[in-house]
Amino acid sequence: MKFLIHPVEQWYLLRSFSAPALPSKIKRVFYMSSEGKNLLHEVFPSPNAAVLEQLYNVDCIVYGMGSLFTSICPSLVLLGIGEIISSRSCLKVLMLNGTHDRETNGFSASCFVTAITDALNRTYGESCNRLQNIPSKYINTLLVPRNSTVSVDVECLAAQGIFDVIVVDSILDPKVGIIYDPKSLIRALADLIERYMKAQVNCLIDTR
Repeated sequence: MKFLIHPVEQWYLLRSFSAPALPSKIKRVFYMSSEGKNLLHEVFPSPNAAVLEQLYNVDCIVYGMGSLFTSICPSLVLLGIGEIISSRSCLKVLMLNGTHDRETNGFSASCFVTAITDALNRTYGESCNRLQNIPSKYINTLLVPRNSTVSVDVECLAAQGIFDVIVVDSILDPKVGIIYDPKSLIRALADLIERYMKAQVNCLIDTR
């Protein structure tokens, strides 16, 4: 049995997946403990050594889908993560969500990039821990599911130094909305890595 969703019906269906916005935007994510020494009782956990080793050696870093401020940023604010990622010249891919959640209501693609950059730079933390890296040091490629309800503001992304935006086929999940078509996503990542590796080989040949 096949169903045809007309544009207006699809709009109502997609709108039903968006949660009410938070009273105000989230500014930063940090860790707290009774052992913290500043006014916010902030602490700075050490990242897992295996994670640091992988970041040093992988050919591609992917910021996966999920809740931006409760799933992704808590892993990025740890001391050492921003330092390693910014030092790498590999592929750094942000997989943009297909729909908004409460944390990101009204966000455009460049807003996601800014939030990730601020987390890795620890922009709003103690001054001694802050980094000053530009967004393109952390993200150089954006994957976007086709028909995503998240606005892709290409000009703002370009101003952030991100020019490689790839649209990937999507499907409409009846529970969560627009998601990546799994096979298309795997193929897009594989093609991206293959293109990058060929460019690296050509670069080595040219320098000989």
